[in-house]
Amino acid sequence: MCGIAGLIDPSSSAADARAHLQRMLDLIAHRGPDGAGLHAVPGLALGMRRLSIIDLAGGWQPVWNEDETIGIVFNGEIYNYLELRRDLLAAGHIFRTQSDTEVLVHLYEQHGDSMFEKLRGMFAFALLDTRKNRLLLARDHFGQKPLYYARDGARLAFASELKCLLALPWVSRERDPDAFPDYIAWLSLPSPRTHFRHIHKLAAGSFLALPLADFHAAEPRKYWSYALTAEPDLTDLDAAAEALDATLRDSVQMHLRADVPVGVLLSSGLDSRTVVAYAQELQGSMQSFTVGFGGPDSETQGAAETAREIGSQHHALELTSDDFLQSIGRIAWHLDEPVGDPAAFAVLKVCELARQHVKVLLSGEGSDELFAGYDTRYLGMLSTLQRSDKLRRFAPLLPAPDGAAPSRWQRLTTRAHQTRASEALALRMEGLPGDVRTPRGLTPAQLRRLRQRTDELSQTVVRPQRDTLSELLTLDLDWQLAESLLQKADKMSMGASIELRTPILDVRVADIAARLPSALKLPPGGPGKFVLRHCLARKLREPLNRPKRGFPVPLRAWFTGPLRGPLEDALLAPNAACLAHLDRKLLRAAWDDFQSGAWDGARTLYALWLYEIWSRNLAK
Repeated sequence: MCGIAGLIDPSSSAADARAHLQRMLDLIAHRGPDGAGLHAVPGLALGMRRLSIIDLAGGWQPVWNEDETIGIVFNGEIYNYLELRRDLLAAGHIFRTQSDTEVLVHLYEQHGDSMFEKLRGMFAFALLDTRKNRLLLARDHFGQKPLYYARDGARLAFASELKCLLALPWVSRERDPDAFPDYIAWLSLPSPRTHFRHIHKLAAGSFLALPLADFHAAEPRKYWSYALTAEPDLTDLDAAAEALDATLRDSVQMHLRADVPVGVLLSSGLDSRTVVAYAQELQGSMQSFTVGFGGPDSETQGAAETAREIGSQHHALELTSDDFLQSIGRIAWHLDEPVGDPAAFAVLKVCELARQHVKVLLSGEGSDELFAGYDTRYLGMLSTLQRSDKLRRFAPLLPAPDGAAPSRWQRLTTRAHQTRASEALALRMEGLPGDVRTPRGLTPAQLRRLRQRTDELSQTVVRPQRDTLSELLTLDLDWQLAESLLQKADKMSMGASIELRTPILDVRVADIAARLPSALKLPPGGPGKFVLRHCLARKLREPLNRPKRGFPVPLRAWFTGPLRGPLEDALLAPNAACLAHLDRKLLRAAWDDFQSGAWDGARTLYALWLYEIWSRNLAK
C-alpha cells in the first residue's frame, strides 16, 4: 500500500525529472510513511511512497523483472498474489522478493494487457515497458484506488492524489465550468471528470497504454465493467446463499493476508458484521474499531453488541462538534476534490483510532451496490419510474417544459419528456436543488441547465441492463461507489496512514451477485440484501435487521447549534467561493429554511462548506 506519482517530459533532464517527482511524492508522504523509492532518467520519472504491509524488508519499489526492462510502481494489494506467484514460478519466472508487487511485473511479462483478468485486488499502478517503449497506467475493477493524470502537449503526469499534479508548473488549473453545478447537485463527479478541465480520473476497471514516443492520441480502455445483462442462473435461494458463503469466506481469507496486524472497522450494520464474522471465524481473535456521536443514532451501541457476539477486542471513540471543526480542513485537503459525504469525518477518526493498534482495516463497502442494500431508495425510485412510464406514453401530446417553476403540471411534463435514464439520474440528486416541489438555491436558468446536464450525463453514466433495478445498481456502483464512497474511504484511511480493505468488493463476489435475479437482492417490499441475510442467518445470532446508519454525523444538530456561526461565516462571507456560482439571496433563503426546519439541507450545506475550504486551500 502506498501512493504513486510520475511524469513524462521529453525536455527534462534526469535531475529535473527527479526534482519534480520528489515534490510530488512529498505531498503524499502520509500515504507511505515507511519510505520512498523512485526511478528517474532523462524525460521520465516514476516514484512511490510506501506503507509496508507485505514483505516488509523486500517490497521496495520500483520493482523490476529479471533483466530490468519492465518496472512498476504500485499502490494497493493483490490478494491472490500467492496463487499467481505459484503459477508464474511454474512458467519459469524468477522472483527476487516475496511481494505482491513483483507478481504484477511477471504477470505482465506472461500475459501483457490481458493480465487484468487474473487479478483479485485493489490497485493503481504505472508499469514501464522499455522493450515496447510504453507506460501502462491502470486502476482496479471497482475504483478502490484513485489515479489522476494530466496531459499538456508532449508532457504527462499522473499520481494517486490530484494535489501532486497541481505541484507541477505546467499543469493547468483551469476549472471545468460545469463541475460546481454537477457537484452540488450530485455531491461528487463521475470519472473521468474533476473540477479541473485538464486533469482527469482514470475510471474504475480501465487502463491507459501510453506509447512514450507519441501518447497524444492514447485514450483509456475498459478491461472490466460490472454488467447485469445476462440471464440470471443462480435462482434458488439456498444454492445462492451457499455459493455466496463460500465466495465471501474465500475473499475474506485472502484479504487477511498481511505481515502486519489486521483489524476490522465495525459499525452497527450488516455489512461490517458480515466481514467481522468471517474474519473472526478464519483468524480467531480480532480487534474491531468504531466511532459514534452519542444519542440514539450512534453506531457505538450496535457495534459493541456485535463485538460481544463475535468476541472481538473492541475499541470505540465518541466524537464531538469540536472534533469536526478541527478536522474539516484536513478532510478537504486529503480529499483533493470535494466529495459531499460527511461520513468522511467518521472514517478519518476511526482510522486514526485504529492506527494506534493495527496497520490494516477490513470494512464492508460494496454490499449495498452489489446486493441492493439501499432498499428504501431503490423501492421509491422503482415506483416513481414505473409511474413515469405511463406518463411517457403521452409525451407527444404534452408541451415540452419551458420554465423552472415547480408547479405540479411542470413536474409532470418534465417527467413525461424525460428518458428513463435521465429520470433515474435526476432521482439520485442529493444536493441542490433539493426537493423538486420546492427547489432551493438555484436560479431558473440554473435549473434549466441542470435538466440539460441530467440529460447529457445520463447518456454516459446510466448503462442498459436486464431490468430497472439492475440499472440503478450499476449506476450507483459506477458513480457513487467508485467516485464518492471509495474516494472517501481511500483518502481518509491514507490520511491516517492505514490500509483499508474491502472483502465484499471482490470480482468473484461480484460474479455471484451478477448471477442473482433482482428478486433475490430486493424482493417486492424489501428487505434489501435478501440473499446476504439468508447467508448470514446461520452465522449470526443477533437480529439481521438493525437499521442501516453508516456513521451518521449529526450535522443538523451541529449546524443549527455549535457550528452555526462558523458555517454561516464560511458560506455567506462576501468573498465566499460558492457565491461565484450561487445567488446570494437564494442561498440565504435556503439557509434560513434550514435553520427554521423547513428544509433538511444539512448534507448540502456540508458539501458547500467543504467546497469553500477546498477552494481556499487547494485550488488557489
